[in-house]
Amino acid sequence: MQILDQAVAVMRKRGADGAKVAAQLEAIAACGEQAARLWQGYLANPGAPGDKYTIVSWIGAARAKQLHELSLKAHELVSAVCAAAGDQSRFLVLDESPVVLAYRGLKEGETGPQAAQVSIDAQQEHIKHLRALADQVRNLKPGAKAAMKPPAKKKTPPKKKAATKKPAARKAVKKAAKKK
Repeated sequence: MQILDQAVAVMRKRGADGAKVAAQLEAIAACGEQAARLWQGYLANPGAPGDKYTIVSWIGAARAKQLHELSLKAHELVSAVCAAAGDQSRFLVLDESPVVLAYRGLKEGETGPQAAQVSIDAQQEHIKHLRALADQVRNLKPGAKAAMKPPAKKKTPPKKKAATKKPAARKAVKKAAKKK
């Protein structure tokens, strides 16, 4: 979900309507929670085993379609969050869905319930990440730059300059040397 990380970084630099963006991020997290419930529903009642190639054959086409619809809804919300980033959002490209879909293949020796558990774990990580992003933007104000601390620099003690004599003192020393 690098696209959301980038959009939030832009908003933290430039400012944005933080409450609105946080609500959109929370809505994306809510889509993720619905997806997690669909995956958990499959684990509660796995049904007949599917083939050894795809998860869809294990969880069924109806659940896969529901996950896909949630993904489309989340995609619209991601686009809205990116639009809130301003003119920089035109460079952001959706890299992955915040909803874990059922369209991946099974790994060698992996079963449908094992893949579902992996999907639930990944979905929980996405939800946690989305909530952390929402917390970062919640207090932003439109047009106000967020107070970002610059990287800490090492303070070096000032260099001591060699003691210099005043020009008048130099001339006096030269005159005294000539008289001798």
